[in-house]
Amino acid sequence: MSKKIDTKTISFCPEGRLRQVEFAMESIGESNITIGIVAKGGIVIATEKKETKNPFGENFNSEKTFIIDNHIICAASGAIPDSQILIEHARIQAQQYKKIYQDYIPVKKIVEIICDIKQQFTHKGGQRPFGVSFLVAGWDSSNGLQLFRTDSSGTFSGWKAAAIGSNSIINQSILTDEYKNDLDLNQALSVLVKILYKKTNSLEFWKIIDIVLLVLDDKQQILIRKMNREEVNSLVS
Repeated sequence: MSKKIDTKTISFCPEGRLRQVEFAMESIGESNITIGIVAKGGIVIATEKKETKNPFGENFNSEKTFIIDNHIICAASGAIPDSQILIEHARIQAQQYKKIYQDYIPVKKIVEIICDIKQQFTHKGGQRPFGVSFLVAGWDSSNGLQLFRTDSSGTFSGWKAAAIGSNSIINQSILTDEYKNDLDLNQALSVLVKILYKKTNSLEFWKIIDIVLLVLDDKQQILIRKMNREEVNSLVS
């Protein structure tokens, strides 16, 4: 093994950085694109699908968007298997909170729970950082619609529009230019198409993109649904 690669997760390099955390973030930067946009009345999450083959030679796509609770969804970029333990723990914590307080867990609280575990794996021997980043979207009565981005180091930040995965810097720049505070859901979908459509054509757009909507209705009820094939293709028709 090259001496230039530091395999210790708990040791700082001479420049004062944790190499394994940086390696994990570089891996995420080569993975599937994930984009989230907060709009009036809801949040739009889009994830790039990449087909792989199972042992029988059949094509399949692994799910990259998960429901944590009735009011929170989470989309992942990076090593999707790494996300499983974090998602399951977040789901359990959400149900325990509901049982104790008879209310939905705040969105930021779920993000903190996820990032606490991520951070623990950056300073324990024999463990590596989680190679996955999340966009966590949700609604609660205190802060309304919210979108958070997490990374492998355990840090998180709130956004109105965020991109992770491959080309995240370029995609984030486009979001910064295109985003407006009064965007509605249809306009948010148009911004997503502007970023993602260049990867394919209208006849197969649905094959590489999953779009999930978290919508707040007039009665302050949350509806989470995945757009079907016809709806996705209609965005570029």
